[in-house]
Amino acid sequence: MGLILQEFIESRSLYACMACNAHIARRDAVISRTFQGRLGRAFLTEAVVNEKLGRAEDRLLMTGMHTVCNLQCRGCGALIGWKYVRAHDRSQQYKEGRYVLEQSRIVPVGAVSPPDAPADAPPGSPLPPLPLLPAQHPGAAAGRYVYGLGSRNTSPALRG
Repeated sequence: MGLILQEFIESRSLYACMACNAHIARRDAVISRTFQGRLGRAFLTEAVVNEKLGRAEDRLLMTGMHTVCNLQCRGCGALIGWKYVRAHDRSQQYKEGRYVLEQSRIVPVGAVSPPDAPADAPPGSPLPPLPLLPAQHPGAAAGRYVYGLGSRNTSPALRG
């Protein structure tokens, strides 16, 4: 397959792929946080990096018919949103060439207030620490169960 080169965003606040932590978009490139994705809340953004686009297809979305491409993380292939290629309704043409990122598939990185932070939270409030990936968790090397990361290793040698 070859080496996958990733771009790194030089910014103190950005979004990364939840599955592999590849940089995806600058936080200040977000145009709207009020979009609805397939899995819940989503963001409309100007530009993304480390993306892989699927084939263009027509989809009937909440705001009408659009031609869109699935947006995958180039690092791990996870589906993270879609790109608007064409809006069939004139009032929706501002979306053309822009990206929708599923909030449940990306994680904020950097010292920024999360989108759901209280209104009185000062800008730059630190985020809670990111969850450890399975390979980073101390119990993963021993084959122990890691809460929320999957199934228990049932090997008799590792049961304790």
